[in-house]
Amino acid sequence: MNEKSKENWYLPYMDKKTKGIEVEEKKSPVAVFYCAGASNVGQSTMLSSVKAANEVGYEKVALLCLASISAGLANITNGAKNAKGIVAVDGCPMSCSKKTLEKAGFQLDEHLIVSKDLSISKNFDLNSSPDLEKIKDAVVEKISKVYDK
Repeated sequence: MNEKSKENWYLPYMDKKTKGIEVEEKKSPVAVFYCAGASNVGQSTMLSSVKAANEVGYEKVALLCLASISAGLANITNGAKNAKGIVAVDGCPMSCSKKTLEKAGFQLDEHLIVSKDLSISKNFDLNSSPDLEKIKDAVVEKISKVYDK
């Protein structure tokens, strides 16, 4: 059985490409951005996205830094531009990931709002991570939908 790669290779790859360093060309993965907000559902977006990437494999998905988009960092911005598609995972209807990406000019292929789409109540206990498997499964579904199109 092949073990899926757990190395987020896309970030160093795009950093080299951005700097003009020659790289072996690879098929672009789906970019996933998550909010990691200051609530249980926000924190769950990060934990579940990592679990989803580990399940799907990093040859198909890249977890990219949302704050880097706002900061205008070239390697992350180029990574998003060159991705096979973009999935935004938000904890609540404030949709910070979605709004940040759209403000930067990106069009989302899929969007998940954990509290709304999965009916998980939002609270401000940062040590509470309910339903991580349920959220992970929803993120995997979104990634697969974009990757397989």
